[in-house]
Amino acid sequence: MPPRVLLHTIVFLFLIGALLARPVVTLLARSGAAYGALSRRNRASVTIVSRRAIVIRQRRRATPVGTLLPTPKAVDQAPTVTTTILPPLPSEPTPPTSTSTPSRSAFRDPVPILTYHYIRPHPGSDDPLGQRLSVDPATFQAQMDWLAQHGFTPITLSELAALRAGLIPAPPHPIVLTFDDGYRDFYQNAFPILRAHGFHATVFVITGFVGQERYLTWDMIRELDRSGLVEIGAHTVHHLDLTTLAHPESEIRDCKDALERALGHPVTAFAYPAGKFDARVETAVREAGFRQAVTTQPRWATSGDDPLALPRLRVTGDLTLAQFAALLTE
Repeated sequence: MPPRVLLHTIVFLFLIGALLARPVVTLLARSGAAYGALSRRNRASVTIVSRRAIVIRQRRRATPVGTLLPTPKAVDQAPTVTTTILPPLPSEPTPPTSTSTPSRSAFRDPVPILTYHYIRPHPGSDDPLGQRLSVDPATFQAQMDWLAQHGFTPITLSELAALRAGLIPAPPHPIVLTFDDGYRDFYQNAFPILRAHGFHATVFVITGFVGQERYLTWDMIRELDRSGLVEIGAHTVHHLDLTTLAHPESEIRDCKDALERALGHPVTAFAYPAGKFDARVETAVREAGFRQAVTTQPRWATSGDDPLALPRLRVTGDLTLAQFAALLTE
C-alpha cells in the first residue's frame, strides 16, 4: 500500500475512534486553559484534527443509513471549519464581605478599679503613711502574675468607658489598674512588669510636681504615653482638696491643658485628690472636658455608676496575696 494511502487510512481510523471514544484531543479543544498551555505547533494539530472530526460528524448526521463515509481524500479537501475555543467559565462571584462593624451591646458587668500609689520597697517605720501606700516591687510582681494566671485583662479607664458604650468588644475579666500622683517609681518598677505582661494602666499626674525628685519627668510621661499601654490622666496642678477651693476650675483646667500640650492629644481621665469631690467640683470637671473621674469609694464599678464618680479599691502595702485575690472575688 502506498505510504500516502496508508497515512490517510490511519488518520481515517483515528477519526472513527474520535467519534466513538471522545479522545483527549476533543477534551483539549474544549478546555481554554489546556489549549492555551499547548505550543503553537501542537495547537495547529488540534485545530486540524478538530476540523476533520467536525466534517465527519456533520456528514455522518446527513448521510442515509448504508451510505459509505467519505474517503480520506475527501476529508483533506473539505472546507476549513473555524472552531472558537472559549476560555473556562468564571466561577460564581464571591459575595462582598461586609465592612460594617457589627453592633455590640454595652458591657454591663461590674469591674474592679484598683488604686496604687508607690511601687517601691517599704519605707521605715517613721513613715507609716508611706508604708501603707507603698507596694513592694516583688509583691506587685506577684499580684500581676496572679492576674495573668487567673485570666484578668487590665485595661485603661478610657477603655472601660468604651466597653460601657459598646464601642469595643469586652476582653476576659476586665480590670482597671490606676496609679495616683505620678511617682517616678511607676516608671522604674511598675512599668517594666506591666509591659512584660502586656497590661494596660492609667497614671494620674500632678502637673505641678512633674520633674521633682520623686516624680515623673515630662520625657518619662511622653514615653509612657507613646507605649500604647499607659493612659495619662489628670490629678490637678497641686493636689489640693478641691472642695475647699473657691475656684477649683484653674486646678482642673490648668492640669488638663499642660498634659495635652505635652502629649499632643486630649486627656479625658481625672482623679480627685484624696478622692474628695462634691457637685460643684464634679461640674467643673465635666465642663473642663473630662469623661471619666475616679474617687476613693471602696467597691467595684458598675454600669450604673456616674462616670465622673467611679469607685475604686485601694491596694495597700500590707495586703497579702490572698487578700489581694479576695478583693477580686465578688
